[in-house]
Amino acid sequence: MTRREFSAIFAGCAAAIPLGPAKPRASLLELRIYRGAGPGLAKHLAAVFPRAGILPLLQATTGPDLAYLIPFQNLAARHRSWTELNADPEWTRARPRFQSYRFSLYQVS
Repeated sequence: MTRREFSAIFAGCAAAIPLGPAKPRASLLELRIYRGAGPGLAKHLAAVFPRAGILPLLQATTGPDLAYLIPFQNLAARHRSWTELNADPEWTRARPRFQSYRFSLYQVS
């Protein structure tokens, strides 16, 4: 994925940056795109993701696709979150609602 493609996905998005106690800084960003997600999936994922510790910084809709930029402290934290999510019954019911997905990982320096 080029920088231009990465930027185009989030053009026009606003990020909510929480103010409060300092949290450990993310060393890893994941860009995850769900293809053919359909209209109701974003609201559903907003309820399911936090239970697994997945707290996206940004969300964007591009046509039928849904994209998220998700911070993680490290690969182990990412693995724990996705493993927990894959065990969630609501997530397994939501999976048929999108055609496919792809992801890219970026190290924060």
